[in-house]
Amino acid sequence: MNLFVVSDIHGMYKQFEQMLTHWDKESTLVILGDLIDRGPRSLDVIHKVIELKHTYGEQVIFCKGNHEDMLLNYIEQPESNYERYFRNGGRETMVNFFESLPQDIKDISELEQANIVKANFKDELAFLETAKLHVVIGDVLFTHAGFDSANTDFTITTNRDFIWIREHYLKENGTPYVNVFGHTPLKYIHESNEVWQSADGKYVAIDGGCYFSGQLNGVFMSEHGEVLEIYHVNGDSSASYID
Repeated sequence: MNLFVVSDIHGMYKQFEQMLTHWDKESTLVILGDLIDRGPRSLDVIHKVIELKHTYGEQVIFCKGNHEDMLLNYIEQPESNYERYFRNGGRETMVNFFESLPQDIKDISELEQANIVKANFKDELAFLETAKLHVVIGDVLFTHAGFDSANTDFTITTNRDFIWIREHYLKENGTPYVNVFGHTPLKYIHESNEVWQSADGKYVAIDGGCYFSGQLNGVFMSEHGEVLEIYHVNGDSSASYID
């Protein structure tokens, strides 16, 4: 089985749509979270992933990211979560949601916005809520952020760490799996937006920082963790291929 992996789209729908042209529809599509926030078209990205899931079923896998988690926490408890969510790109997502509603978002408080979105976007929120925190396919462990690499048993990782952990890749990966992850923009790993692989091949980082850099990365790989092809789409929707 081969796999096509994308992460951290952050509402940049044009880049996502362009990247999907490189998916052969025969491999399994794995999306590693952070569909939303910061970019202008988060709702379109959510709808596209739902559509893909309905069309291709188990051939499409979506893992939850920390931004989906922040949105869901804000919707359920806006009083205690709205400041953090809006500080991290949630305001743009709310604006995008309200573009399809009759209410003018400028007249509605951050607390009431949560209630309106909860009432009008039940299917979308349920889809995000039921997303997986990690997936193992063959010899590959897919996560949004990573896992507790201080242990050889990744399953003891907390739910929070699967979507929030940083710098786990600085420790040796003692699991039998290659860990493919997003969350940490690549420029913080090796001062480049290009896909990074550790020297032993046990970590593959793919977050090109799409909202900030304009670059969305896609990785075509085998279920044994071998990277076969790398694609990136730039902000002008021009696509490049790297073998």
